[in-house]
Amino acid sequence: MTKTTYSLLLATTSLVCSLSLVSFSRYATPVLAESQPVNSLASKVLSGSLEIGFKSPRTEGEPQESGTLGTRGGCGSEEFLSPSLTPLTPNTVQGLTENQDTVDEHPTLTVSDHPSFFVYVPKTSATTGEFILTNQQGTEEIYYTSVALPETPGIIRVKLPTNLDPLEVNQLYQWSFSLKCNNESAAGNPTVIGWIERTEPNPALKKDLDKVKPLELAALYGNYGVWHELLTTLVDLRQSHPEDANLTMMWENLLKSESVKLEKISQAPLVESTPMEY
Repeated sequence: MTKTTYSLLLATTSLVCSLSLVSFSRYATPVLAESQPVNSLASKVLSGSLEIGFKSPRTEGEPQESGTLGTRGGCGSEEFLSPSLTPLTPNTVQGLTENQDTVDEHPTLTVSDHPSFFVYVPKTSATTGEFILTNQQGTEEIYYTSVALPETPGIIRVKLPTNLDPLEVNQLYQWSFSLKCNNESAAGNPTVIGWIERTEPNPALKKDLDKVKPLELAALYGNYGVWHELLTTLVDLRQSHPEDANLTMMWENLLKSESVKLEKISQAPLVESTPMEY
């Protein structure tokens, strides 16, 4: 081999090696990053396989239906509608019953001092809804508001105002939402009720609260049984990204899940309700 040929071969080999190193360095970092995700939820988000579920925090006895009882009457055909007035609480009984004495108090959990509540409102002749938050026994009113109902059936949100005293930790509260069809007597107005308890975040959840994106946060809330913030986070995401089909699917799958059982309203739209001014 001549000196010139050898030099050309050496130069060619060096060029190939240099290109190989450039090519490797271009792809090595992303591959390493993907193989070491911040957490398993992040990797599922990246892969598109994240599912939002709900694990009930109840640890004793068999799962029971949430407190969702109410009264019929006062709004004409409302009592025959399906789905009827329905609170968004896990394992909700679809429809209304007449005997409120059989309610089992299984509260949903919140880590917020001013949480949001969600209710499905069917087509109704009522134009006003009433939300009441009381102590556990229902003897002390903590918050009351009237809302102007939308014309379209759907899921509305009632948020406790920030100027209200914060909910106390480990305290049980009762809440109700009524369709105001009878102005003279509240007894005939369709009503649903539920219970809520504010709790301190699980240490593992508290550790991750400020480290994850909203979709991962919803998954964490669901995993730790924090119902109100799970719904609030998903609703906020859906309202800020109304065209995102994946968010819609996650929402529907959550409501249809065995631990939630709200299939009848899983495709109901999110609608705005307006607080009444006094």
